[in-house]
Amino acid sequence: MCESKAILLRNGEEETIMDDVALLERIDHKYVLYRIDGNKIELPEEYRLLRIDFLKHKIYFKTD
Repeated sequence: MCESKAILLRNGEEETIMDDVALLERIDHKYVLYRIDGNKIELPEEYRLLRIDFLKHKIYFKTD
């Protein structure tokens, strides 16, 4: 499978937000992560997309 892991970078540490992310959307100034099974999580508005590593299947977020 090619799903990704959503990660929050905080104080130099990686904190997993969600595993098996299949879809990432931006809705009303917030990011929404969806798993292949339909579960979703809406991230707080202060979360910013930092980078996407396609080779490692990781989506990195940070807070201001």
